Amino acid sequence: MKYVLFIATDPAGEPADENVQAWVEKWNDRGVRVEGMPLKPADETRTVRVRGDRVLVTDGPFAETAEWIAGYDLVEAADLDEAIEVAASHPMATAGRIEVRPVEPLDLGPGTGNVPHEGDAPASRFLAILRTDPEAPAFTPEPAAVADWVRDGLASGRYLAGEHLRPVQDATLVRRREGELLITDGAYTDGPERVSGIVFVDGDWEEAIRYLARCPMARSGSVELREFWGDFS
Repeated sequence: MKYVLFIATDPAGEPADENVQAWVEKWNDRGVRVEGMPLKPADETRTVRVRGDRVLVTDGPFAETAEWIAGYDLVEAADLDEAIEVAASHPMATAGRIEVRPVEPLDLGPGTGNVPHEGDAPASRFLAILRTDPEAPAFTPEPAAVADWVRDGLASGRYLAGEHLRPVQDATLVRRREGELLITDGAYTDGPERVSGIVFVDGDWEEAIRYLARCPMARSGSVELREFWGDFS
């Protein structure tokens, strides 16, 4: 089963001198880790919301929180216990916090599959983090509209892949503090907005924002556009 590990910062984290690359190689060699990439800081984020006919684009993350997502890893684990084992051995389990989220496969129909790629080389410039927004007007994205948005993105080169996540009630938070492994239910932050999915988006900033402004989920929540670390010149 696939799990997304959100690697988050934590002001209460402890110094960790473990080697992240050694962690990557260990789980790659075991065939568990599929891919992952670090993200540029949250203050380089832009957030896209659509409310009625208005497209709202703001600098910064969806909300000011002390914790923010610094990267992600996708793993193919036998079960949640193995996914937690992977997360618990990551250096950021000590220095930060790791949210383990099961992927919920979503079949949108023909022509909506992910663009295949291998390894950690970024296939896209951005990670779009889809979030719920309790203050957004009631709106339920129609699967057909989501499928059309994906197909348009594949045709234009804006959309490369996406993962739909199971509800936050299925999230597991993994941390190490003073040598003790802490495993609790819940997300990496206590805010009311929850991550519901991720999308890999390519193009420049304006192209990516224009594409996300047509995302049906931007009407029912918000989309945080985060740039991967990488040379996109």
